[in-house]
Amino acid sequence: MSNSNYTISSASVIQRVAKTADNQYGCVTVDKIPVDVPAFVIFGGELTNGNKGANSYAKIISTLLNQNGISGVNVYSVVYNFGSRDSTLERTELFKAAGRRLRQQVHPILQHEYDLTVRDMNQNEPLPNYIQQLYNIILRPRVINDNGQKLELNTAMQNVRRMKFYAHCHGAAAIWQMANLMHTDMLNAGYTPADTNKIQHELLVIQHNPVAPLTHPRFSTVSFASAEDTMMQNHSNLFADWICENSADIIPCYFRPKYGNIFVAGHLKQLSFKEHDIMGLLPSDEQIYPLTDDGKIIFGAERNAIVNAAKDAVSGNKVPSVKKLVDGKDINFNQLQENGDALYKLMLNDLRQQNLKRGYQK
Repeated sequence: MSNSNYTISSASVIQRVAKTADNQYGCVTVDKIPVDVPAFVIFGGELTNGNKGANSYAKIISTLLNQNGISGVNVYSVVYNFGSRDSTLERTELFKAAGRRLRQQVHPILQHEYDLTVRDMNQNEPLPNYIQQLYNIILRPRVINDNGQKLELNTAMQNVRRMKFYAHCHGAAAIWQMANLMHTDMLNAGYTPADTNKIQHELLVIQHNPVAPLTHPRFSTVSFASAEDTMMQNHSNLFADWICENSADIIPCYFRPKYGNIFVAGHLKQLSFKEHDIMGLLPSDEQIYPLTDDGKIIFGAERNAIVNAAKDAVSGNKVPSVKKLVDGKDINFNQLQENGDALYKLMLNDLRQQNLKRGYQK
């Protein structure tokens, strides 16, 4: 039985446009995104519940593209209205579905309340309404026509290649759910599983401190993160705990796809409480929120990824290798990968020794 007091979630999408006397913030709400125009869509954190916040994200990406001489790419940003949904619990359920063994450290009374909230969420929105709305605006027209029929394979792939995603925090969880919805919708429209996977792989997602499962994404996904970002703890208990506990010794590194396809450094900002946000993408950010030397490398690699992704959106190229995406401007991918491989071996050995001390066999 559903809760009569439950409020269904919703979402909207704004486009970054030139400021005018009548539009001082430089954004408009849209109900569709042209499939034949290169586009960058930004999925911000859970606090992006108004046009102003969404436009702040769009301004950062637009400025970065302009600074690198890239034009012809429309920039969009998502606005959330979670209604009665609890975004933290929504993400927790995603981690559980991805096979994470999350430790429960909640008082039984609070746990009961959480369970009731999750029950209401599942009963009233088996599929979050805001995810369905975002999918209908952003992705569905690129792969399915108005009659609900699949598009020709090369057309769908080209449509998807013209669009790139950027996510921060909860934005990664929203994209994760959209990817699953898209997969099901494409199969129902008549795509084969192989073609569905091939098309979804052509959508590149760049994530900063994502709070969502990192392994086995349906889209091509590369992430950038701080080891000291406390919002990242649920990725993998052992990985996150070890990384956080040893953050002072973690140099910039890259973990291969089977470990998350993620770039990590111990401490990105000189102001520790700013570790979670994306301030650092623009050179001017350093005047207010100075980066550490390691932070300059991680944000430098992330900037390269965004710029190269935008160029590929314009040219319609297929998703490049991670190396091609981030290399250049003082970023040495090979060295970052070597660092990551060495660090992973060290971490694995350390965790094995800890388990042996506790009497675990594996």
